[in-house]
Amino acid sequence: MDTKNLRPYLVVPKLIEQPTWGGTYIVEAKHWQTKSELIGKKIGQSYELYDKSNLSLFLASDDVSFVGELADSTCVKQQSIIPNSISLSDLIAQDPIGILGKRIVDTYGTSMHLLLKFTQALGNSFQLHVSDGSTDTIWKSKPESWYYFEPGLMTCGVKKDVDWDVYRAMVTELDEHIQRVATQFRDGTILYDEALVMISVLVKRYNPWQYVNLVRVEKGTLLDLSPCGIHHSWEEDLETIPLGNVLYEIQLNVMDDVATLRSFDKGKMSKDGSLRPLQIDEYFAYADRSEKANNPKNHMRSAKMVKKTTDHLHERILETKYYCMDRITYMNEGAVFESVIDSFRHIFVRVGSVLVTAGSIRVIVTAGHSVFVPAGCTTYTMQATTSNTEVLISF
Repeated sequence: MDTKNLRPYLVVPKLIEQPTWGGTYIVEAKHWQTKSELIGKKIGQSYELYDKSNLSLFLASDDVSFVGELADSTCVKQQSIIPNSISLSDLIAQDPIGILGKRIVDTYGTSMHLLLKFTQALGNSFQLHVSDGSTDTIWKSKPESWYYFEPGLMTCGVKKDVDWDVYRAMVTELDEHIQRVATQFRDGTILYDEALVMISVLVKRYNPWQYVNLVRVEKGTLLDLSPCGIHHSWEEDLETIPLGNVLYEIQLNVMDDVATLRSFDKGKMSKDGSLRPLQIDEYFAYADRSEKANNPKNHMRSAKMVKKTTDHLHERILETKYYCMDRITYMNEGAVFESVIDSFRHIFVRVGSVLVTAGSIRVIVTAGHSVFVPAGCTTYTMQATTSNTEVLISF
């Protein structure tokens, strides 16, 4: 075991520009709104931990030299190299068990199996992930869960008593019409704006939302989609949720191109006339049609008390066979939380600030930032440096 690497590391967030649906919430949460490279940028997602993460050697997230990686969606799959950091993959390669923990290595192998994202998003497609245990050679299961930081709007599950054959026929026919409009635009028969209007009329006429549950989400809601096979989407309503859907995602680290089945992309067409491919047949083949799976209430999770002291509240807000998430709420500045661990911990500071100590190294983690603690540290402590601090611990 390489003991020199057994210390807490600030995670360098990878900030993904999304000019059409991102916003300023993530940058402001990290208190980076005055950084010149981020002014005017719309950020849709911040990758807080995944197999291509970099770990900073800085000891404080409020150090003026500590910055994130500004990227787009095409850069996510690539390992970057930045100053004053070490890649998580290199660290794991040196000591897989010491960094991840034996249980993780035995179950998932020698790479980071989780993907943690801080997201601000407007609407996305109707989609689902194939069920756990699928033997499909192309599509992989992608358990995921969402913790809402602000009120949101989503669809979850298909409505009770829906005729699935009618639903399938509708989205198939709608897609055929949209494809013809896109072809007309690419052929030069109609203008781009004309095509968008025609598509909008088609979407309103067919109205795919009539088949699915539209759900308004309160701040603090935790939705667990880890069983997979469950229809879901993010929705938009700028009048009632002007921020869009602001949430913290925990999921297995599986890329969308092998995990996400889409039946409806809400009529989106690029300026070159291209449409995102749909997987309508697979969507309906893998959808869990049971009443239990399609009732949104069955996927809402409530916090379970682990321990309550005069200084802090320790709750288990999510527990699946793939991952867990704890929430620590501090009532007093200076309060200390200590934990013994046998696998890595990822600590995200939702509100406030903490001092994380492990392996004799101390790291200051401020709001909107996160730290990675290797399994080989065996113990760590978090001391609140402000009152009313909230921390999320994933493992």
